Amino acid sequence: MQKVQILSFIKNPKFILALILVIFFLKGAFLTTLSPIFTGQDEARHYSSLQYRAEPKDKNWEKIDRPVGSMKSINIADYNFSHEMIHAGEAADYNVFRHQMYNTVNFSDGYNGINEAEINHQLWKPYNYFKQPDIVSGKNLYYFLATSLEKILSGSDILVRFFSNRILSTVFGTIGIFLAYLIFKNIGIKEKESLILTAITAFQPKYAMYFASINYDVLLIPLFFLFTLGAVFSLRNGFNWKNGSLMLLAIGLGFFTKATALILILPFFGLVVYFIYSSYKKKINLKIILLAIIIFVIIAYFSNYNFISILPFKNNVSETFHSFGSYLSESLTLGRFALSSRTYWGSLGWFSNAIDQNFTNFVWTIQTISVVGIIFLLFSKKKLDFLPEKKYVVFMIGMIFALQLGIRMADWKVFMGAGELELGTPGRYFLPNLVSHIALVFIGLGALLRKENYFRNALLAGLIVMISFSMYLIFNIILPRYYL
Repeated sequence: MQKVQILSFIKNPKFILALILVIFFLKGAFLTTLSPIFTGQDEARHYSSLQYRAEPKDKNWEKIDRPVGSMKSINIADYNFSHEMIHAGEAADYNVFRHQMYNTVNFSDGYNGINEAEINHQLWKPYNYFKQPDIVSGKNLYYFLATSLEKILSGSDILVRFFSNRILSTVFGTIGIFLAYLIFKNIGIKEKESLILTAITAFQPKYAMYFASINYDVLLIPLFFLFTLGAVFSLRNGFNWKNGSLMLLAIGLGFFTKATALILILPFFGLVVYFIYSSYKKKINLKIILLAIIIFVIIAYFSNYNFISILPFKNNVSETFHSFGSYLSESLTLGRFALSSRTYWGSLGWFSNAIDQNFTNFVWTIQTISVVGIIFLLFSKKKLDFLPEKKYVVFMIGMIFALQLGIRMADWKVFMGAGELELGTPGRYFLPNLVSHIALVFIGLGALLRKENYFRNALLAGLIVMISFSMYLIFNIILPRYYL
């Protein structure tokens, strides 16, 4: 009897979900310690930004007048970071492990790390002594939260504060995984399959890596997931004040985290148009929709943001179109698409090997097959009970389109001023739609396989592949890169 109860507990969906969340968090915590200090994407600048915000209001120390240098410099002392960041980075041999690809650092000195005692003694002030600090300016919700943690731990050394902020990122990532589960379940995918899809998302390599570093996207991405969940609720239950508020909350908080959240305006108004159209067929509370629009306009007005400035424009219409043509010829190439795809799936490209190079080719093949399945699903009159309704599929395609459009508009705007692809479209920019993307890939495969057990087997195969590639990157690429 007791054995039956234990088995029943282990098979309980809530237990399995909790296990997925715990595993993701522990794996993320391991990744936070595996990568040396400041080695995340633009991580040094992000930490400099939150550390600057944690400084006393009265900055009564002498300032050095030095312009912000190039972000391509190999010496951390060339950056206008805090006194503590520069010296702690030098003590940790940042200049070696960040910029010398085939060189590693001797981290160990007995029980302690090299120069760890020196760093722990807090010999350097966490203050920025430059008139032009190397930071991300402006109000930012992520920096507010991370700065609060920095202040709480102000009595600790930089290693404790820095890695604690990395752990905070992993907490946000864990919240994102939980939201992913809710999305999968509420679009009409059954419990077991939703849990498998959640595990696939949790082991997506780039997602885990990105949430093991300090950057404001670790808050933006879960907010995208939150908006997606609110939209799914509205498609399932009808537009009401609860799901409308959830979407507006995600847009509002996202806007004060990163301007990329403005992209969510497109799917939000797309849903509004859909429900207004639906009101002609069935009763929809148009007052709720009108109220949502009014609230959105009020938020936009008081944010004092120049929305017109985000649109690419160069002198006149003719020059703008010419710039657009030049941008397309340079950005829409197989090489650029391949680079975005590799970085999106976590392929680091540090070492040349068959697995790292061919994994994304395999994924592209699967995605191409899946697209065929999505087309069949949308134009077929027969409904498959184990797959979501078409309205959810169309919505998620719309989310993919909106993010692509927004990122490429921003890329074009920077290209217009710089004359080159300075911003680019690295894979991490597309992680906000990871849940929609993974759902669409497997929905497409399910539409081709036609049977529920085949669909479940495809999900299990995807999970095995994702776990295998994730573990391969951690133990065969990242670990040797820094320590062997």
